[in-house]
Amino acid sequence: MAAGNKKVKQQLLELLSATSTSREAINEELAKMGDKAVPVLLELLEHKDYKIRMAAAQCLGELRAEEAVPNLVTSLSDSSKNVQRCTAKALTCIGQSAVEPLLDALIGKDQSARRWAAEALGDIGDRSVALDLVKRLNDQNIEVQRAAVTALGELNNKKAIEPLVDVLEMDNVELAKASAEALGKIRSTIAIEPLIRALSSPSVDVQRAAANSLMAIGRASVPHLLEQLVCPDYVVRRWVAEILGEIGDEKARDGLIIALDDDNTRVVHYAAIALGQIGKPSVVRYLVALLDHPKKDIRCAAVEGLAHVGTYHVVEHLSHMLGDEDWVTRLTAARGLGDVGSRTCIRPLVKALKDEEWSVRKHAAEGLGKVGIRKGALGPLIRAASDTRPSVRRSVALALGQLGGARAPKVLEKLSSDSDDKVKEAAEEAFAMLKGMPVASGT
Repeated sequence: MAAGNKKVKQQLLELLSATSTSREAINEELAKMGDKAVPVLLELLEHKDYKIRMAAAQCLGELRAEEAVPNLVTSLSDSSKNVQRCTAKALTCIGQSAVEPLLDALIGKDQSARRWAAEALGDIGDRSVALDLVKRLNDQNIEVQRAAVTALGELNNKKAIEPLVDVLEMDNVELAKASAEALGKIRSTIAIEPLIRALSSPSVDVQRAAANSLMAIGRASVPHLLEQLVCPDYVVRRWVAEILGEIGDEKARDGLIIALDDDNTRVVHYAAIALGQIGKPSVVRYLVALLDHPKKDIRCAAVEGLAHVGTYHVVEHLSHMLGDEDWVTRLTAARGLGDVGSRTCIRPLVKALKDEEWSVRKHAAEGLGKVGIRKGALGPLIRAASDTRPSVRRSVALALGQLGGARAPKVLEKLSSDSDDKVKEAAEEAFAMLKGMPVASGT
């Protein structure tokens, strides 16, 4: 090796071996070395220390060193998975000039190389390789299959939809889940019906992935989903209610109102929340009808739905539910009042500061901070600063930081010496909020 290269190698070894060296510092040194660094980095791809091999691959990717592609493709078969991963990312950084060599690796004998080649091709984003990836859906190695499925989702190529649907309907849970996720990225209406069928999968993971993908497809899926509110399988009905809520299309309103009478309480639960997420005051009366339901889960869902509506129409009802026997329902009501954030929320939130359950008191304090009006709130918050629970004191401190007032600094000073570290941190954060805030005398 020439003397110049030896010196560069020594510099790079010292640089890459130092655990304290930041990526920015390494990149600066690489920029200074320029082209001289590449041949040395290629040599370091075969270093006995896998950490050096990882760092060399990463550097070659950051340099966009096209001449390194053949060596990096070889390193996809490295004995270390960490090196394989860094190599795949490096090839992704290099981009288009790596595509053809990666396609060769995709059909090679080494299964690790096939797996990482599929992932890199998906990340590079050249849609023309979709059919090559489709062929890997039948690979003998499941890791390669899963990488191909994920890559097809990244490419967003509609030619991949039918093959991905076939995978979605396979018995293998890992592949079905990956396929559901990939179809969600492509967001084609062609996938709606297969994804709805996947809601009845024996695997909850597949169900969730299919639900998320239907949410991603959005309003186009609403008519199909509404048909499933009468599906014999309550699991499907439950997912459909949740999905419709996340999409938030008003067209789902009437179907969800009917679902409030479903025989299954889980369906009713998600239908109540979904109605609120649609966000129209016209649904309030239907949710109010559930506030006396014997099942606490249903009452809590109705309160959450009302909180999602989030207008003055719900304040009276949320305030009433602060007296519910179930503390989770009371907590949800307190949080909802904070989100509404109007002056009329102050009195019920102040009342909730005395709740027997500490988590309700915590959310009441947070709610008063969100409302942002000192009058009627500041005094009760100051008294709550001596609450026995640190989580409550922490929320009180932050609320005082949001409200300000002449008395707030003194209380925060006391909380900054609290026995609980998180309370101290909150008090310091609140002091920072007060800086520059006008302080009204007497409040």
